Amino acid sequence: MAEYRKLYMQLYDYYKNLIENGLLAEGSRLPSIRRCADERGVSRTTVEQAYMCLCDDGYILPKSQSGYYVSKRGKQIKKYELSQKKDGNESEILYDFASSGVDSESFDLNIWQRYVKSALRQTERLLFYGEPQGEADLRNEIAKYVRETRNCVCDGDSIVIGAGVQTLLNILCPLIGKKTVSFDDLSYKQGTAVFRDHGFKVISDREKGEVLYVSPSYATKWGDTMSVSERFSLTEYAREKGKLIIEDDYGSEFRYFNRPTPSLQGLDGGENTVYLGTFSKLLLPSIRISFMILSPHILTEYKKHGEVYNQTVSKSEQIALCSYIRDGHLASQIRKSRKLYIQKSAQLADMLTENLGERIKIIKNNSPLYVRCSFSGISTEEFCKRAKKVGISVIPAAFSENSAEIAFSVSSVGSEKLSGAVKMLKKSVINGE
Repeated sequence: MAEYRKLYMQLYDYYKNLIENGLLAEGSRLPSIRRCADERGVSRTTVEQAYMCLCDDGYILPKSQSGYYVSKRGKQIKKYELSQKKDGNESEILYDFASSGVDSESFDLNIWQRYVKSALRQTERLLFYGEPQGEADLRNEIAKYVRETRNCVCDGDSIVIGAGVQTLLNILCPLIGKKTVSFDDLSYKQGTAVFRDHGFKVISDREKGEVLYVSPSYATKWGDTMSVSERFSLTEYAREKGKLIIEDDYGSEFRYFNRPTPSLQGLDGGENTVYLGTFSKLLLPSIRISFMILSPHILTEYKKHGEVYNQTVSKSEQIALCSYIRDGHLASQIRKSRKLYIQKSAQLADMLTENLGERIKIIKNNSPLYVRCSFSGISTEEFCKRAKKVGISVIPAAFSENSAEIAFSVSSVGSEKLSGAVKMLKKSVINGE
């Protein structure tokens, strides 16, 4: 498994460097998957995984019946990365409170490795290509999981598995039959880019959108949740107006209460909603396994064309995840992660209050992944500027001249680093020393 990942990441790095250094210009066509596999002496699955990662990171774009082409974002990404590098006025990021990564303490990698090794011993099953829609036993386990935890209306047959949400959106877009999509959050560049690439008009006005892309469990970057009444209203509105809902349910498991708010897909009965879920936050970002639940009419369209889509998730990882869920490890992983993030959020909130006193106000938040607060006597813009200068990245929650409203993501900063971060905030950001 380690060697397989090493091979596709080597191939990913190879093309990434060519693109960033201008040796593959915008619009250049990459070798076909078959040709690349033959030239490099690797499997087609390895090439597909490398190409999908390049797609997810914006370096290349897939074109139906044509291949993969270098996007203009290659130069943009390189320019951005260069602008973020340390210069005379800026520091490298020491405390990343803006990241959506995963705390290494939250995941027992040894357990996962055991399941991967067990999957690799299923020699007979690994001799054949996987099902384009995803392994049936995994789809059935996912269906059972989302029925029990997210009240979804589905079975394994209505689920499609893919390596990341972007990959699934590239499958979904040609099946929709509509051409205007509204996003509540237009800053989700990876999502909006896919729809634009497929000829959609991307807007922020729900009334004018034929497709409504929403994230009700994370309506804001700091974890605000859409209420049950709002969810009922949205599903009813979409049904009356003939609009399709795409529900991106990323991170719904991480709430202060044990059971998440019901999904839109479940409230809608699955008739007019496509549900997107991912295991990247629950497990590790590098385990790129996501899934979507198709509504009946879109599932019918998918069945007409589904066989032309190659499965982008390795068969061994699908087998491993199926057993991992079936044996109850996913449920225990969620409990463990939630407990860790609740403890870290409480720890950070206490430290901020203790060190900053009257200048800080903790704002109630739905997600234990974030601590949201306001600081008096400094603007949001100035707070972020000072924080970045000393190597602290944060999330601006609201902009004001008289106070700063900031959210801190605790998912990527270890517990042992919180004290140092707060002391630096007090000295360099709040007091301006």
